[in-house]
Amino acid sequence: MRILPKIAFLLLGTLFITISYFTKRNESLLLLSQYGLLFGLYLLISNAKENFTINYITGFAIVFRLSLLLLVPNLSEDVFRFIWDGKMWLNGLDSYAMLPFEAVNLGYSDLSQPLFNKLNSPEYYTIYPPVNQLIFYIAAFANTTLGSIIIIRLFILLAEVGTLILLPKVLKQYDLNPKYVIWYALNPLVVLELSGNLHFEAFVIFFAVLAIFYFNQHKLKKSAIATGLAISFKLIPLILLWGYLKKIKLNYWVQYCLISILIALFTLLPLFFLEVFNGIFTSSALYFKSFEFNASIYYLVREIGFWQKGYNIIAIAGPLMGILTAFSIILYNLLAKESTQLSERFLWTWLFYCLFATTLHPWYCLPLVVFGILSEYKFPIVWTFLIFFTYIGYTKSGFDENLWITFLEYILLFGFIVFEIIRKRKMVPLYHLK
Repeated sequence: MRILPKIAFLLLGTLFITISYFTKRNESLLLLSQYGLLFGLYLLISNAKENFTINYITGFAIVFRLSLLLLVPNLSEDVFRFIWDGKMWLNGLDSYAMLPFEAVNLGYSDLSQPLFNKLNSPEYYTIYPPVNQLIFYIAAFANTTLGSIIIIRLFILLAEVGTLILLPKVLKQYDLNPKYVIWYALNPLVVLELSGNLHFEAFVIFFAVLAIFYFNQHKLKKSAIATGLAISFKLIPLILLWGYLKKIKLNYWVQYCLISILIALFTLLPLFFLEVFNGIFTSSALYFKSFEFNASIYYLVREIGFWQKGYNIIAIAGPLMGILTAFSIILYNLLAKESTQLSERFLWTWLFYCLFATTLHPWYCLPLVVFGILSEYKFPIVWTFLIFFTYIGYTKSGFDENLWITFLEYILLFGFIVFEIIRKRKMVPLYHLK
């Protein structure tokens, strides 16, 4: 094994620790410089993957994730809402039906003012599904915030390890080099946002890969169950059901969808016994009609609205983006060839969701990484570099989105996507992940 990749591995681990434990989100220059170095080392190591065994790659990937075990997330406050929800359940309160400020006034020691002050959306009802809430509840038994964070992280790590083990097997099913797993295993955004900042896309990715694995084995029921479990953690994977259209006979597709939806509904069953629908509906409506961040197509529509109406038309454009998302996804999967691999269908399906979203945080695009690896597209990896620059908007006093950064991000992304499509059609490989 060459000495240079060994040194790169050591430096990669050091940078994961320094950017996570010692760099604040508002220190933009330092944060982006470290991330740039991380990404450069990641590319260097990934292109030298033939020097390493699968066990070496996955082993180091797990070590890097374990090195973040004691980290209090530095790029996102979402974990504090996770803990808050868990503490509410632990004290016999319904986190779906009660706002955080209502709970803090009840005087429970677990629901303290310091924890409340760390919440990023205390004025909204929680919208996290029951399976997530169960993990929050288990984590709430810890006596300290760090203890709760460690418990949640162990669940995330379990999903991550599952993906690291399963992905090489799926790569073999597609007659691809199983060492391509390195492009997911060491991707800086994947490590920082999932194991670091504790986003539950880790479960979506694992169960989506599991669904592909079983589908390729012609085990449709197991695949449908896996898809249903992905939906249980985030409702967005519902869109992946369209990816199976025309891949199997229509009656089997209907059965597949029914099984997946029934599995998801079973995990959502607790909601039917709680007074939650008003709160969930309110928070979900606000998400589509109020929140906007790092959008692409929506921002163009918004600018047209400012020009035509003189004000922000998100109340109209938000739901419109949802309709266009559904239309684009259904149309694509209807027009896609039967021979198009499931992973590629998932890739474009998830991309349509991302492009029409009014809010797109960096971790939302992470499922594209595995779908891209399985279908030999590199643009999701490029996006994991570009999208990190959205953190430049954070300051000590809050957040101010830099639309020039957003514009540059999408211009470069769209350019690379077009470039890859053209190369694919010419049957000239853009890259062979050596």
